[in-house]
Amino acid sequence: MLRKKTLFIALFPLLSGPSIAAETLQTIEVEAPADSNDAQVQSQTTEQLKQQASGDTLGDYLQSQANVDSASYGPAVGRPVVRGMSGYRVKILQNDAEVNDLSAMSQDHAVGVMPKAAERIELLKGPASIVYGASAGGTVRLVEASQHQFPVQGVAAQIEAEAGSNNNLQSFGAEASATSETFTFGVSGNRIQTDDYTDGDGNQVQNSDVLTEQAKLFAGWRYQPNAQLIFSYAQLHKDYGIPNSTTEATRIDMQRDSYSLHWSETEPLALLDELSFDLSYSDYLHDETEGGRKDGLFGQKTLQATLSAEYYVDDWLGQIQFAYRANELKVCHEHGACEDFSTASRSGIEANVGTSLENYYDSTGLPYSHGHPMPDTDAQTWMFGINAEKPLSNKAVYLSLGAHIEVRQLNADPSNIQETWVVPQRLDADYYQAETDFAGSLSVGLKHPIGKRLQSQVNLSYLERLPSADELYWNGFHHATDSYIFGNRDLKKERSVNLDWDLLMASEKSDWTLSSYAYYFWNYIYQDPVYDSNGDAVLDPFHLSDVWQTLQTDAIFAGASLRNDWRVADYQQQPIVWSNQFEAGLAQQTNGENLPRTAPYSYLTELSYRAHRWSARLSVKHVFAAKALAENEQVTDAYTWASAYVDWQPKTQYGDWKIWLKAENVLDDYAQITSLS
Repeated sequence: MLRKKTLFIALFPLLSGPSIAAETLQTIEVEAPADSNDAQVQSQTTEQLKQQASGDTLGDYLQSQANVDSASYGPAVGRPVVRGMSGYRVKILQNDAEVNDLSAMSQDHAVGVMPKAAERIELLKGPASIVYGASAGGTVRLVEASQHQFPVQGVAAQIEAEAGSNNNLQSFGAEASATSETFTFGVSGNRIQTDDYTDGDGNQVQNSDVLTEQAKLFAGWRYQPNAQLIFSYAQLHKDYGIPNSTTEATRIDMQRDSYSLHWSETEPLALLDELSFDLSYSDYLHDETEGGRKDGLFGQKTLQATLSAEYYVDDWLGQIQFAYRANELKVCHEHGACEDFSTASRSGIEANVGTSLENYYDSTGLPYSHGHPMPDTDAQTWMFGINAEKPLSNKAVYLSLGAHIEVRQLNADPSNIQETWVVPQRLDADYYQAETDFAGSLSVGLKHPIGKRLQSQVNLSYLERLPSADELYWNGFHHATDSYIFGNRDLKKERSVNLDWDLLMASEKSDWTLSSYAYYFWNYIYQDPVYDSNGDAVLDPFHLSDVWQTLQTDAIFAGASLRNDWRVADYQQQPIVWSNQFEAGLAQQTNGENLPRTAPYSYLTELSYRAHRWSARLSVKHVFAAKALAENEQVTDAYTWASAYVDWQPKTQYGDWKIWLKAENVLDDYAQITSLS
């Protein structure tokens, strides 16, 4: 749930020095955007996405795309929900490495990226996505070309500033790079700060402020004309409030340090277009405070090594990827005492192990714990992915294939948990036992024309996903969401058959796109609130907060979006485009009951125009009332979100400038994107 606000933004200089050639400024577009007629890979520059974004999160940047929503717990979070898939079913990559954050674990955890610092964002599905992993919602890939390729030779610089009226938005960014034939070096920094925003009724929403800062540097050496080494480092810091019902301020302070080394060589061997090796290390840490006390601490360290080859064999083109990922996750929950991670003291008396937890289980039927919510876990995962595409006999029909295999060894160490809260063997002898699990996935795609103007693209996938460590082991209170959550140690791997079908029709004046999907899940993992026999919400004994449990069920997801872009008129030889988009979806258990937090239907209408030096856009999105409710959910009202955008791009002797003005939620409507439980 998120109460939105009216927002007026002006972006001032986007500047390069006068001695810099215009083509140097455009070196961020190193990789060509994907073919707009390819439904497997949808690619847009972050500059385009920002024009339509209502905020600065990754979900905000993507929520104007078909079948994409944003899961928010305040204006700082915004994890993308793609075709009804959320959490671990949507993989987020920076270039080709999975983002090391904990945003999939809980609704209040921010995604560990700054979208505006990337050059392009891609949405992948089908065989194009499966090479990176079995994600039912596909893959979101942020492309930062400077980490993988040399910029064009020369010196380039850019600065930008931004201000907003409602929440006192202040934003500043700068970047500079210098590249020779052999070496390259670049630095960049971005800072975005907002205060608490004011809703349409003039009320200030407490703890809705956000501070996001990121610094990056990279250095590269091209030791051969077709071979290069690039090192990069980035530090992301995010400090934000969580609007909720608690009387004391709840805040999250997050930092992510990332190091990467990239080596690549083009055409190193026959049949290989490129061979590359990436080594990345990421250290993520965030604390959760209530009233200034550090009640929670979350830490994750990840090392990933990836060997990738782009190949061609006869008419087949594709990619092969071998990867190893080591992941260490630690969590602390202790009122005011989570300055660091620690090992709990032990009395050595066997009879004390699990006594408090077992007592709660005997009295309530639920193993409540007030100790650390989960053991320290260490996961080592070996992955192999491949995709391939070839034209069939008439060269107009394309067949694509993909496969992904992963083997994971998961180890749990409960020594961080107070002795009396450890799950005792008499309740579950295998609770902390190490496990080695396997998951295998396949995907096939077919793209073919139907006549001269219509093209069909079909992807059929079988996917297997292993439960995450927190889905298995979490057992405790979460201060930021004010909820008690039970994981489920007996979860089976999630399996699904996914069908995506896209129809694209192009004419001289109008383009149509129909995107539909139908997914069937076995052992779908979800969270559901716990209710007693009287229909009242069950509250935990420590904080009197709602209790949620992790369950599995067979489930069906289906939906579609229809978009039309119509060039209604021309002005100064440039088209005025009227776009209309309708989205609808359902998420149900196979017994017909709705799953929680199903996004409502929506309709978007938009007018846009782009001339040589300026552009404008006016859009209105209507989100219908959320009526596809799970048990004990409430109807949320419909709302209409109106926004406007205009920019001007003068070119002077002092460089290229861009000045823009954007207004969001002009109607001051109350916006809530999901149903209440």
